[in-house]
Amino acid sequence: MEEIRRRPIAVPKERDATLAFFFLVLYTISVLIRPHEFSIETSNYIFIKVFAILSFLLALVSLRPIQLGSQHIYFLVFPVLIIVSGFLNGWGMGGIDQAERFFISSLIPFFLFSNLTRTANRQHILFYVCISAALIMVLNGHNQQQSFDGRFGYGIGGSLTVAGEEMRITYLGFFGDPNDLGMFLVMNVPIAFYFLKRGNAFSKLFFIGVLAALVYGIYMTGSRGTLLGIFGLCAIYFLVNNAGAKFVLFSVIMAPLVATLLASFGGLTSADSSAMGRLDAWYDGIHMLLGNPILGVGMSNFMDLHGKVAHNSYIHVAAELGIIGYSIWGGALMLNMIAGYVLIKKFEKRGQDEQSDISTQELGINKTLFFSMVGFMITAFFLSRQFTLLMFIFLGMQTASNYRIVKLSPELSYLMSFKQFAYCAMYSWVAIIMVYIALKIGL
Repeated sequence: MEEIRRRPIAVPKERDATLAFFFLVLYTISVLIRPHEFSIETSNYIFIKVFAILSFLLALVSLRPIQLGSQHIYFLVFPVLIIVSGFLNGWGMGGIDQAERFFISSLIPFFLFSNLTRTANRQHILFYVCISAALIMVLNGHNQQQSFDGRFGYGIGGSLTVAGEEMRITYLGFFGDPNDLGMFLVMNVPIAFYFLKRGNAFSKLFFIGVLAALVYGIYMTGSRGTLLGIFGLCAIYFLVNNAGAKFVLFSVIMAPLVATLLASFGGLTSADSSAMGRLDAWYDGIHMLLGNPILGVGMSNFMDLHGKVAHNSYIHVAAELGIIGYSIWGGALMLNMIAGYVLIKKFEKRGQDEQSDISTQELGINKTLFFSMVGFMITAFFLSRQFTLLMFIFLGMQTASNYRIVKLSPELSYLMSFKQFAYCAMYSWVAIIMVYIALKIGL
C-alpha cells in the first residue's frame, strides 16, 4: 500500500497594507491639524472623507489578516441598536441618520486605527502627528490671545477666542469648542512623556518644552473639565505606579461618587454658575435610563427631553441607549483599560529577559495609550463627548497595541476575549451606580 503523502497546509501570508496606512496618516493629519481649513478657499474640500474612504477600501483589499475582535463585533451591532432604539422612541428616520453617522465617523476610524497600526514604528508616526497637531493648536491659541482686540482674538483659518468671563482659545473643525481642544491636549501629555523618556539630551529638552506648551494650552482653554482631567491624570499615574491593585480599585470605584458629591456641594465648581444645572441633567439622565432601561430614549434625544446635554458622557450614553448600548460602549472602554492596567502591573518589575519577548518599546506604547485614555475618561465625566472622534482614534490605537502584545504573548489573549468583554461591560456600570448614589445623597 502506497504511503499517502500529506500536503502541508499553506499559511496565508500576512500583508500590512502600507498604502492604506499612508492614507490613514493623511486622514489623521486632515482630522487633527486640518491644513485644508487654513484658508477659506479650501475649507470645504472633502479631504477627510476621501482619505478615509481610500484607506478603508485599501485595507479591505490588501490587509491580511483583518482583526475583528470582541470590540469590533459589538460595535458592528451598535448601528442596529441605534436604529431600533430610534424606532421604539418614535424617531425612526432620526435613528437611521444617527446610525449612519456613527458608522462613518466612529466605527470606520476605529476599524482603521485598530487594524492598520501594525507596528511600533507606525504608532510612532501617529504619535508625532498628534504632538504636531497639539503644538499648532497651542501656537494658534497664543496668537488668538495676543491679537485680542477687546472682543475677538484671531487665529488660523478664522479661528477665534471670544470675550466673555474669560478668553477661551479654539481651533478648527470640532476643535472649535475649547473643551474638545483641551481634551486633546490632555490626551497628548502621556505621549510627550513617552518621547521624553526615550530620547537623548536634546530630545528630552525639546519634550520638556512640549509639556510646558501643553500645560499652557490647557490653561488657555479655560475648561474646568480639562483642568480636572490633567490633575486627575497625574493622580491616576501616581496610583497606578505606586499603589497596590486593591487601593487602585477602591479609588476608581469611589472617584465618581466623590466627584459628584463635591460638585453638588460646590467643591469642584464653585466658580461655575451652572454646576447645579449639570447635576440636574445627570439626575434626569438616570431617570431616563430607569424609564427606558433596555434601549434608552434614543440617540440624540437627551437634549429634546432635558433641554441641554448631560455634561457627562457615561450618563448620556446610558440615558439614550439603555443597558445594551451603554454596556457595549462602556465595555469597549473598560476592556482596553483593564488590559492596559494588567500589562503595566505584570511587567513593571520584570527585566527585559522576563517579558515573554514583548519589547520594552511595545509596553511603553501600551502604557502611554492607557494614560491617554485615562485623560479622556476623566474629562468625559464632565463633558458629553461620548462619540467624539478623539475617543475612537485613541481607542483604536490602544486596541492595536493590545493585539500586538497578545500576538507576541498568546497566553495574554484572554485580556481581549469575548468573555472578558462581558465582565468589562458589567464593570462599566460602577460609574453610573456611584453617580446615582452620590446624587441621592447630595441633591
